[in-house]
Amino acid sequence: MALLVADSGPLIALARVHLLALPARIFTEVLVTAMVWSEVTRSPRIGEHEALAAALDAGLLHLVDDPPEVSAVLADPRLDEGERSALALAMSRRATVLIDEHRGRTVAAAAGLPVIGTLGLLMRARELQMIGPVRPLIDALLASGYFLSRPLVERALGELGE
Repeated sequence: MALLVADSGPLIALARVHLLALPARIFTEVLVTAMVWSEVTRSPRIGEHEALAAALDAGLLHLVDDPPEVSAVLADPRLDEGERSALALAMSRRATVLIDEHRGRTVAAAAGLPVIGTLGLLMRARELQMIGPVRPLIDALLASGYFLSRPLVERALGELGE
């Protein structure tokens, strides 16, 4: 695969299920903007900060400066600063963006960016036999309070035969 720019939501989700190494196994490089890093480390749950710092130290994530906005579409007030930063970097690098938030995915798709979410990443990893069943991971995310759309979860599990 190619370059991946990660938004905060999926990084938090992957930290919660101890899979922060997964994106780096699928993509050649995983970039995190300073703004996204600030969001994920501002008030993490127990264990998340340590997992994120370890992934950064191990070179699984690469911290980069926030890029200037490259498109007027990013002025959408419904995007938060982290989403705006991640999308601007993905646009400037023509990278895939790892993002779960619906509005951010819509903006990314409108800009012609390849988009993948946490569930999509888990599905790809399962298809590549990098992980076992996805259902226990989804259950753990939902139990942790991470929001995943029920119809999206059911569709993903159906596609995987789980």
